[in-house]
Amino acid sequence: MNPIRVIKNEHAASNLILDAMKRLAVDMCLGKFIDSYRIVQIVDFIHSLKQHSHYEKEEKCLYPDLLGYDVPWTVDTINHLISEHKLAQKQLSEIDTLFDEYLSGNTQITNELPLCMINYVEQEKRHIKILDTILLPLCEKLFDENKLKSVSADFKKIENQAVGHLSRQEYLKLLSMLNAENGILNEKAY
Repeated sequence: MNPIRVIKNEHAASNLILDAMKRLAVDMCLGKFIDSYRIVQIVDFIHSLKQHSHYEKEEKCLYPDLLGYDVPWTVDTINHLISEHKLAQKQLSEIDTLFDEYLSGNTQITNELPLCMINYVEQEKRHIKILDTILLPLCEKLFDENKLKSVSADFKKIENQAVGHLSRQEYLKLLSMLNAENGILNEKAY
């Protein structure tokens, strides 16, 4: 499969997950009942796919290959995107900590957790937009068929090492549920 399409599909899946996270955060702010298990599923999805597969594809394959074309402004853009990955990891760690507190009954963090979740969602959506509107179109222009095949093979190695078949099936089921909840029928989201 075309690696640029893979990244775009993962972004579509991420947007479904991020939208679900934001809805849960808003519901928490409004004092509505939230499904704690759904938060666990979402955070697990982000840990497993985004941090251990998606980010690796970008940082170890896509970005270095793009830098090989020596387009002057790409260095700054890529450095910015990598710093966003690090920020996202810190935010996710904070969400983990606050969610553990929430589950243990600490009501003092009731406002902190949803705010942290919303900040994470907004930062990730900005990140996706930069990639989808700037870097991926550039890759489509620069990468020839051999480069696409090479990047695709590297992506496949990362996917097999980081996620595996069983986890992928669980995430596809979660995405299907989120699609159904949103009235969306998009089987190629991930």
